[in-house]
Amino acid sequence: MIILRRIPARPVRWKNPVAAIGIFDGVHRGHQAILRRAVVRARALGGTPMAITFNPHPLTVLNPSLVPPMLLSIEQRIRAFEQCGIRAALVIPFTRVFSRWTPDQFVRRLLVGTLRVREVVVGHDFGFGVRRSGSIETLKEAGRQFGFKVHAVAPVRIGRQRIASHQIRLAIRKGDLVRAAKELGRPVTVVGVNIPGFGRGRRMGFPTANLRIGAGVLPPVGVYAVTARVSSSRKRGSDSRFRGNDNLQGMANIGYRPTFSVRHRFNFCKDAEVSDTAILEVHLFGVRRQLYGQALEVVFHKRLRPERRFASAEALTRQLCADARRAKRFFALQGKARVI
Repeated sequence: MIILRRIPARPVRWKNPVAAIGIFDGVHRGHQAILRRAVVRARALGGTPMAITFNPHPLTVLNPSLVPPMLLSIEQRIRAFEQCGIRAALVIPFTRVFSRWTPDQFVRRLLVGTLRVREVVVGHDFGFGVRRSGSIETLKEAGRQFGFKVHAVAPVRIGRQRIASHQIRLAIRKGDLVRAAKELGRPVTVVGVNIPGFGRGRRMGFPTANLRIGAGVLPPVGVYAVTARVSSSRKRGSDSRFRGNDNLQGMANIGYRPTFSVRHRFNFCKDAEVSDTAILEVHLFGVRRQLYGQALEVVFHKRLRPERRFASAEALTRQLCADARRAKRFFALQGKARVI
């Protein structure tokens, strides 16, 4: 797959490009319909199906207070594009300067001058250019002028409910992982970088990766059966078996460490991440290496129990053993992933 991280200085030489345009923040089933329409149209033309997206989210520049949490990282989005059949992606850095482009500049400079598109595929509510002043009708009129076709894809619905990113975020926050996965077309995930913690899990026999979340929405507090993929490494000498597409089974806790909350307040460790928000800790079965600095993609499969306070570390350890057995039984029944 060809990936461009900025607008090329010279026109591309792709054959009959068909471009799907959007933020595609979750690449949910509605977004997939747009991307797959581009693939179908490119196949009919013997051309190149491509996606045009933006990073960061435009609201990061235009109105930071309204930026929604991204359901996927940019790397996850690109991988999802490829799974839909897209063969090239242009990731446009959304800057203050780019935000001032008029609809005419977007068409003339990008779609016509640089990409030389044959067809364009967008969602039903597509807007572009400064202050979203360009509409689908604006785009169609430009297409008639410059010789490219425009396809607007209707929203995808489940029953009467239109699939939308904000609805998926709400479902995840409410703990409805089944509904969220149905609308996404895949399980709920988050991506985060492992940061140093206090080492309590390791002392109890359950070492954890403590994740600083970079993309995704956390479900409610509790213990979950999860799988994880170590998607990158920032440290030399890391174990290569954790790279690639390995789906490692484990369990995760989302919460506030209630058993240790008082001690946590007074036993501050200078290299530990302290936050007033919920913490995601992931224990991967059979993995004993520290994965500090590495990015993990965590997939939530099932909520095992709510978070609760225990009378002692020993009582918590016994419960963690029971949680691990329950998670392993779940994976055995599902036949998912693997334990190393």
